[in-house]
Amino acid sequence: MSIRVGTRGSALATTQTGLVARRIEHLTGHPVEIVRIRTEGDVRSGSLASMGGTGVFVTALREALLDGRCDVAVHSLKDLPTGTAEGLTLVTPERENPRDVLCARNGWTLETLPRGAKVGTGSPRRAAQLLAVRPDLDVLDIRGNVDTRLARALGPDADLDAVVLAYAGLSRLGRLDAVSEVIDVRVMAPAPGQGALGVEVRTADLSPLSSFDLLPDGGTRQPLDLAEVVAGLDHLPTRLAVLAERALLARLEAGCAAPVGAHAVVEDDQLHLSAVVARLDGGQVLTHSARIALPPVVGGATRADDATDALARGLGVEVADALLAGGAAELAPLRATGPGGGSLPRADAPALWAPGTAPAGCTEGVDDELTVGGTDAPVGPEQR
Repeated sequence: MSIRVGTRGSALATTQTGLVARRIEHLTGHPVEIVRIRTEGDVRSGSLASMGGTGVFVTALREALLDGRCDVAVHSLKDLPTGTAEGLTLVTPERENPRDVLCARNGWTLETLPRGAKVGTGSPRRAAQLLAVRPDLDVLDIRGNVDTRLARALGPDADLDAVVLAYAGLSRLGRLDAVSEVIDVRVMAPAPGQGALGVEVRTADLSPLSSFDLLPDGGTRQPLDLAEVVAGLDHLPTRLAVLAERALLARLEAGCAAPVGAHAVVEDDQLHLSAVVARLDGGQVLTHSARIALPPVVGGATRADDATDALARGLGVEVADALLAGGAAELAPLRATGPGGGSLPRADAPALWAPGTAPAGCTEGVDDELTVGGTDAPVGPEQR
């Protein structure tokens, strides 16, 4: 009997799941079977909002996990709604580079793209930040999978000068040769959770009494300890970073079309979080950064700790409240109801800048991938 790992059926999803499957095989010594689950987001080609917002790639996988069709489910973390799922436990393997990339003809970068260049993206977050630094660009909404998008800028029948995609997806697909610039997170903040995977298991299976026996002959030797597998998959610095980013997103109650970016990183026993909320046309961008000290054990720890998790979530809430105090709810299409939205800006409240004049150090990235979810608008089926 093998461990069944559920995934979407697209190229990027199955590639990402393969990484997790190989890690599980290494941790357990047992074979892994990849089970492809068709989701609503794969079947329908409309906008993410028309399909009900974030989570359209998640529901079918979670249902398959809960009804026993698979034992583990692998998601792009930014696809996951920020609320907890009853009966499931989430862990986060080590994150890939969360930055966005420019894939442009002639090796152009954001700085060297000619005036009026046509740049394609399906993400309001990316579009707004592009226009903030290059208001002269013609930013166009595009749909399609990775190959389709790359062909729009680099193929023989290209009708665009460049497209913006996620480093993580291109790296996992072996397509980094298409990248002309890896965009600094201070220029383009990624989507919360970008570059990270979310691995879910049934919480009940973490109990030794509920561990399933993998012996093909039905024997009753020591069953697999799924709790140990989960611990082996979880990467604590990644976990704390994405907890902060997703807590910020939850506090802002940002919808799927909201141009919100966030980037957190653990460095020198501190968790740093920077976030950005932009007007859809890039005309104004609001940023805020903060940091907290972490217990020194974090850098070498392998297990999550509830108190440390709470510190990370608290940092996300703190930065979100600062953005709300600075006017984020008026700047972008948020549904924010948390404290701070109606208060006067404090002395340390985030600053606004006009298009093309953003200070080099005032934004830091988040993360986003080549698929729909999080704060990025959908781009149709098989986006991964």
